[in-house]
Amino acid sequence: MDKASRFLSRRKLLLVMGGVAGAAGAAMMSPFRNVFLRNTRELVRRQPVLRRMLLSLANAGYEEWMAQVGAIFSIGGGTSMRLAGVEAFAAGGTRPISLARDRAFMAVFDLVNGATMAGDLIYTANHPQYGPFQIFLAASSDPRTPSRMIAVFN
Repeated sequence: MDKASRFLSRRKLLLVMGGVAGAAGAAMMSPFRNVFLRNTRELVRRQPVLRRMLLSLANAGYEEWMAQVGAIFSIGGGTSMRLAGVEAFAAGGTRPISLARDRAFMAVFDLVNGATMAGDLIYTANHPQYGPFQIFLAASSDPRTPSRMIAVFN
């Protein structure tokens, strides 16, 4: 067997690469696109090295956020907040096509050490496993919980 027959020719390589690209394109255009994206995201989420490189909590779904309840997020300026809970919204509706989540939900944060922050602003939150992401936080309207911040994810 000579050396040339052991390797793919350029023509075969182009055909294989074209087939892979076509299959990926077909999967992205299929009605099962969101299921495919959720399953792929779940596989990547289980790999700590890939999770930090490829995933952001900004695009994560309800279940992924539920798994983070109790986690500490750092915000610029030395402020930290703990994810106190995640509440799913009952109403259905359409989601942006770029997201793999299937429902809207609210994330509730408690600022650590009784700190307070201005509400209705976009902050950069840093999670120890997922890394930094942008998040819009609203302050609690309840005067009994001045250290509570809320984020809504559609």
